[in-house]
Amino acid sequence: MNFSNIRKLLVIFLIISFGLVSCAHSTHPNVKNMLPRKAFVHLEKTLLVKSCNKEKKCMSMKFRSSASGYIVKKQADGVFIITAAHFCENSIKDKAGTNVSSVYKAKRLDGTAFDAVLLHYQRDIDACLMYSDGMINQIEVVQISPRAPEIGEKIFNIGAPASIVGPGMVPILEGRYNGDLGISAFYTLPAYPGSSGSMILNEHGQLVGMVHSVYMNFKVMTLSTKYTDLKGFINKYVHKFSLYKDVMKDLDLDNIFVIEN
Repeated sequence: MNFSNIRKLLVIFLIISFGLVSCAHSTHPNVKNMLPRKAFVHLEKTLLVKSCNKEKKCMSMKFRSSASGYIVKKQADGVFIITAAHFCENSIKDKAGTNVSSVYKAKRLDGTAFDAVLLHYQRDIDACLMYSDGMINQIEVVQISPRAPEIGEKIFNIGAPASIVGPGMVPILEGRYNGDLGISAFYTLPAYPGSSGSMILNEHGQLVGMVHSVYMNFKVMTLSTKYTDLKGFINKYVHKFSLYKDVMKDLDLDNIFVIEN
């Protein structure tokens, strides 16, 4: 075979190879367009503590904290949000002479803030359900994956570690699922205070977990609510409170889903 024929065969091989690479690329899922960024919600909590002594002299204090959350259902007048239970519960308890109350704000991805109310939380799986009235535009609803993640599967996290978030910007992190141990699922995923309550997604942009804590001495090992526990909590309590909300509306009862000014 002479040099001319070898050159022709090489050209044909390169053309075929290029075509194969192009086809493979065109059928690969476009992950960036599948991630529900607008389902992310940045949550802020103000804990109001008022303490009075026997002489009725009172002192008031405010404590603030933040967390990540995500929208799991939209209704005509607002959205249901999931976050971590330890963000929702009050670390300071009511006692004689002391009154403790909480005020919640939920910010959608563009930075617009809405009032939010606490509906229910379950501390053993660290899951909490909230409702935000009026947040109906410029949002997405994250869908629950029909299956649990497989060990080694690539996952994505959308959250606000250290409150690193701003209008139109929220960190997107990548990691791997390692399996379950005890009451938690383990992910190789960077996290930090503020990541709590953030969604863990598979490559289809579907919910498989939720960050609730991280090893402080090894901040790439993150713990999550188990897939089955999280799915069960969402399905049970979103359905329950949706029905409750409809009944309250039909009977014209006071709306616990809205903060009265």
